Amino acid sequence: MGLELKLIRELATVCVTASELAAIEHLIKGELSKPAFVEQFDKMADAISECYRVTTANLQPWLEMTKETEFCEKFDAAYADYKATYLSITNRPRVASEQAYIEYMVLREYKEMQTAYPLLKLTFARLDEFIDKWITNDAWLAMTIENFVKMLYRFLTEIAELKQKDPTDALIVYQALMVALRPYYALLEKDWKVLEEPV
Repeated sequence: MGLELKLIRELATVCVTASELAAIEHLIKGELSKPAFVEQFDKMADAISECYRVTTANLQPWLEMTKETEFCEKFDAAYADYKATYLSITNRPRVASEQAYIEYMVLREYKEMQTAYPLLKLTFARLDEFIDKWITNDAWLAMTIENFVKMLYRFLTEIAELKQKDPTDALIVYQALMVALRPYYALLEKDWKVLEEPV
């Protein structure tokens, strides 16, 4: 195996970005309430949130398979479906990131972005760095999710092969990773849902 720690690390990284974006949003919306500005910010944040929705939607079915009977009955069909679709999934965060960048460029035109108020000035600098590193130029968020989706496929392939030889061992290895991923999934789901709620 050996993929487990890499999968956990990639999912944890995605969680960190969701927490950072939620913190930035909380600070900005706590200080600014102009409807047009907030609406544009929400367009940008919603585009980024699509990255988190993709991640949780692809992980959720695997986390739900907790019992031996579910694993034995559902794994093969779920794996076949994932195998047929995972490559198309990897592009969705890049598309969402491109849309987020377009929305961010519109947001930068608002006069609120030019504030001298220290808290907002620092928060907008955080947002700018977040967009630059994680969304556009370096595109770390899309790459991290792409890596996660591809490594999850590799892990599931190994489980599928092991299941043919020894279903009990396959279940044990499978459940060990799902237990490790579950807390990060819960954090990610919580953080991106915060982004969708009004402040």
